[in-house]
Amino acid sequence: MVTHDDDASLNSLFARYKAACPDVEPSANFMPALWHKIEARHSFWFNFARLAKGVMTASAALCLLLLFLNFTGTTQNHLLVPTYTDALMADHTAEKIDYTEALRTTPSPDEMPAGLQR
Repeated sequence: MVTHDDDASLNSLFARYKAACPDVEPSANFMPALWHKIEARHSFWFNFARLAKGVMTASAALCLLLLFLNFTGTTQNHLLVPTYTDALMADHTAEKIDYTEALRTTPSPDEMPAGLQR
């Protein structure tokens, strides 16, 4: 239940608030002045965060583009230019190994099946 004292204190609060915050008379320059005040409050970190978001978006787009080019360009260049992996797979000969005498190219007689021995 609201008493008369509560109403009087609430009315005095509203009267003090209205005196502290007078009504703004809108004019033709109201919105540009308001935006100027808002932009004046933007700090260095606000501008840095906005720039960082743009750079992050651009780098994500670049990564996706490079990924797309990697998958589409592989089939065309694979036959023309051998890759490092292709060169390693082609270079498996025993002549390139330093200790070739340790390699046995033919099986020993005790490892051969009975029907193939000489």
